[in-house]
Amino acid sequence: MAHTVARIITLQALTFLHPGTGQSTGVVDLPIQREVYSGHPMYASSGFKGCLRDKAEQKELDQNIITALFGKDTEKNNNKGSGEESNEQQGSIAGALAITDGRILAFPVRSLQQVFVWVTCPMVLNRLLRDAGFVDKKLLTTDLQTPVNNLPGNTVWVDSAARFSSPLVLEELAFTFQQNDKNEIQKQAAALIKELTGTATGFDPKRLVVIPDQDFTYLVEHATQVSARIKLNEQKTTTGGGGNLWYEETLPPETILYGFVLCHKPRMKDLGIQNVVEVAEQLEKLCADHYLQIGGNETVGQGWCHVNLFAGEEQ
Repeated sequence: MAHTVARIITLQALTFLHPGTGQSTGVVDLPIQREVYSGHPMYASSGFKGCLRDKAEQKELDQNIITALFGKDTEKNNNKGSGEESNEQQGSIAGALAITDGRILAFPVRSLQQVFVWVTCPMVLNRLLRDAGFVDKKLLTTDLQTPVNNLPGNTVWVDSAARFSSPLVLEELAFTFQQNDKNEIQKQAAALIKELTGTATGFDPKRLVVIPDQDFTYLVEHATQVSARIKLNEQKTTTGGGGNLWYEETLPPETILYGFVLCHKPRMKDLGIQNVVEVAEQLEKLCADHYLQIGGNETVGQGWCHVNLFAGEEQ
């Protein structure tokens, strides 16, 4: 029996997402989390795991199973002697689930020809191939196995059946394309994303456009939603305890993120889960309804995603 079972987990936004940093970095008071080296949106693994644990508690799973999957904090009291205060030390016991950061896979942008399209880039696709190979090469059942070279500037790869015309305008950027064998990479990438996200998400492979790395980075930095919000006082006015104006960044609906979940052998015994297969089964039951709320602003309807687990050839 394997000691580790891997799953790819995808999140496709149904509403605006705010995986916030909790601090201001400039004009935007509450920006989203980003990778420091690329500027791409991300969702930290700690929050990701916390959302899954919160869902487990809302579904009222057995507390022993929750502890086995997600771990727990422990408290230990060491009494030094009479007349001395007890010294409380905090510790923790790791759970059987290990979760990576959520990374961007496809990003929705406005288009003059298709209302909106999903964009991705060779760097993102290559990273997905590399990450899946590091975790478990059996996870990806795709023809897209070799590294993809970056595109020349202002050119894109599209589905030949999508009826795009050149130039293709995305936000304020204009791109040209040619019908050639390179468009086969677009079809392979679109088929892969469709397979990872599942059949119930509404992802349309013909709407996927592969763009140069530098243009993708520009769009994920400048095509997010920035909204002005304000706090009202008890009288529903903006003065005298209100008027707290701030700007908040969110990822738009249809954004697709991915991460990996590693199911390990249970680290604690006598909690109802005996082996790594049962850990994977509990994870699949937890995500069986395919919905998950992540990030902030839950009470204003943000953060809802379609979640899908992909097991590759292991099933």
